[in-house]
Amino acid sequence: MTDIQQLLFGALLVAGVTLFVALITAPFEAMTWWSRWTSDPDGEPVEEDTETVSGLSKEKEAVLFYVTGIGTITGERHPQLEQGFIDALKRAMPNVTVIDDFFPYSPAGIPLTGQRIFARFWRFSGRHRAFVTQNLIRLRNMFQVLVAADGRYGPIYSAGTYRIMREKLLARGHGPHSGRPVIMLGYSGGAEISLGAAPFLHGEFESRLTLLSLGGVLSSHPGIAALDRIVHLQGSADRVARIGGTFFVHRWAIFGRSHWNQARKQGLISQVAMADMSHNGPGGYLDPDTHRSPEGPSNLERTIAEIKSVVEEEITLSRNGTAEA
Repeated sequence: MTDIQQLLFGALLVAGVTLFVALITAPFEAMTWWSRWTSDPDGEPVEEDTETVSGLSKEKEAVLFYVTGIGTITGERHPQLEQGFIDALKRAMPNVTVIDDFFPYSPAGIPLTGQRIFARFWRFSGRHRAFVTQNLIRLRNMFQVLVAADGRYGPIYSAGTYRIMREKLLARGHGPHSGRPVIMLGYSGGAEISLGAAPFLHGEFESRLTLLSLGGVLSSHPGIAALDRIVHLQGSADRVARIGGTFFVHRWAIFGRSHWNQARKQGLISQVAMADMSHNGPGGYLDPDTHRSPEGPSNLERTIAEIKSVVEEEITLSRNGTAEA
């Protein structure tokens, strides 16, 4: 081997070993959170009197809970396109409470830049959005999505994410009996995280609960049964969402009794085709500069229009009393 070949081989070997270690240790964070939580009963969140919960959003008609994609390292700051998308959502729907400060790729809600051994590395990666660092972030978070989808570790992981979502809902004035619909907007891997939290949220809040999947990677999760419906927005050029449908085999038609296929038979899952849209970046759902026609709306505007339509439908259905008791 030449020196260059040896260098490349060494780099690939290190990368492969690192990814393998990251994959097999991915469940450890959920297990660690669970062991600490179960050994600390004082950490149980206090039941709040819904009459005293902050009334900042009493005039709002619905709650849109944004569950970010796998490219993020913290719940407070999002990649540029995502932040522009969130800001545009809030402008388009002033009657809706939008919650977007949630890091879903940790059962404890600790961002990658928080109190972690590799926090400095992740902060460096966040500042230097090169191809390699971006994909390291995505791979790390993707492994957490796989944990959430796993039948062994998933319930533990989802119990943690539910607790955080619950706290944020209460803090925004959405109590268990508020009656306003909750729409979880899951982008990419965030859709699977939302599925895991659904049974817990359904058991606590007496309101319609819907998953709005934006290019979501979705399994045939038992949490599907806790939802009033799933609306899946998928771009015709979105290979990531298509791969997800292939990877999770229980979505295949031959598994007719799976949670996914049973919900489809009942008409609880609908898909909206987003023509000429890819998963992310230029040409993706959140791209404000790509247009199908010179004078037509941008991809971002088309995506927001579809989301707004679903949210308005949910508000109407909730007013008509279609929420399950």
